[in-house]
Amino acid sequence: MLIITICVFGMLLLVASQIFYTQKLVDLNDKNKSLLRLGQDFLQLRRHEKDFLLRLDLTYVDKFNLQAEQFLRQLAVVQSADEQSVLNQDIFNQLADSFPLYQQQFTTLVQTRIAMGLNENIGYQGEFREATHKLEAKIADANMLYMHQVLLQMRRAEKDFLLRKDMEYVDKELGLYSTLRQSIEALPAKVHAQFMPLLSQYQQHFMQLVDAYRQVGLDHESGLQGRFRNQAHLVEQHFSNLDQQLQQQVDDAQRRVEMTSIMIMLVTSAVLIILLIRSFLTLQRAFSHFVMFFYRCKREYQHMDEKSMGFSEFKYLAAIANEMIDSRRQMERELKAAQDEISRLKQVSTATQSRQPELKKS
Repeated sequence: MLIITICVFGMLLLVASQIFYTQKLVDLNDKNKSLLRLGQDFLQLRRHEKDFLLRLDLTYVDKFNLQAEQFLRQLAVVQSADEQSVLNQDIFNQLADSFPLYQQQFTTLVQTRIAMGLNENIGYQGEFREATHKLEAKIADANMLYMHQVLLQMRRAEKDFLLRKDMEYVDKELGLYSTLRQSIEALPAKVHAQFMPLLSQYQQHFMQLVDAYRQVGLDHESGLQGRFRNQAHLVEQHFSNLDQQLQQQVDDAQRRVEMTSIMIMLVTSAVLIILLIRSFLTLQRAFSHFVMFFYRCKREYQHMDEKSMGFSEFKYLAAIANEMIDSRRQMERELKAAQDEISRLKQVSTATQSRQPELKKS
C-alpha cells in the first residue's frame, strides 16, 4: 500500500506540475502573441508615417492617429495582463512613456510640413512660388537680360537646394541674390522702387522655406526627422527588450518544467527503489524466521517474535503459528494426562484382579 501510495502521489505530483507549468507557458505564449500584434500595429504606424512623408497626403495622418489610439488601447490591455512581472512592467512603462513622445513628434513634423505646403501652391511653397513668378514677370517686362540671367541662376540654386537639401546651394543663392540686389540698387530710384520689394519678398519667402526645411531636417538624422527617427528607434528598442524578456521567461519556464519533472521522477524512483530493497530484505528476513521456526519446532516448541516479521501479513501468520503451537501443547498435555489416567486405571484393574483368588479361597 505504501508503494502504491508513493507511485500514485508521484504521478499526481508530476501531472500537477505539468498542468501548472503548461498553463504558465500558455500564458507566456499568449503574451508573446499580444506583443507580436503590438509590433505589427507599430509597423503599421511606421508605414503610415512613411506614406505621409513620401506622398504628403493627410489621409495617412488620420490613419496614423487611429492606429496610434488602437496601439495605446492594446498596450494597456497587454500591460494589465502581465502585472505579476515587475521587470516587464518597467519596460511597459518605458514604452508607454516613449510612445506619446513619438506620436507628438510626428504631429509636430506634420504641422511643419503643412506650414511648408503639401504641394507647390500652398503654404511656404505657394507663397515663395507666387513671389518668384511676380519677380520673373517684372524682370521680363523690363526686358533686363542681365538681371534675368542672374535670376535664372538663383532659381537653379533654389531648385538644387530643394532637390538635394544641401546648404551649399543656399550660400550660392545668397551670393547671387547679393549680386542681383546690387544691380537693382544701381538702377534709377523709380525703377529701384519697383523691383526691390519683389526681390525682398522673394528672398524672404525663400529663406523662410529654407528655415522650415532645416527645422524638418536636411537629412534623416537631423532636425525633426532625426529626433522623430531616434524616438521611433527607442520605441522599437523597448519592443525588442520586452520580446527578449518574454522569450527569456519562456525559456526559464521550459527549463523549470524539465527540471521539475526530472526531480519528481528521480525522487519518486529513489524512494521506490529504497522501499523495494527494504521490502525485499524484510521479506527475506521474515522468510528466514519462518524456516528457522519450522526447523526448531522439530526439536522443541518455541514462539515466533511477531514484531520482527516486518510485514503485517507475516505478523498475522506468526500469530496463527504461535496459536497453533499453543494449541498443540495443550493437546499434548491433555493426551499425556489421559495416558496417565489410563495407566493408573490399568494398575488399579490389575491389583483388583490379583486380589479376587484370595477372596475366593477365604
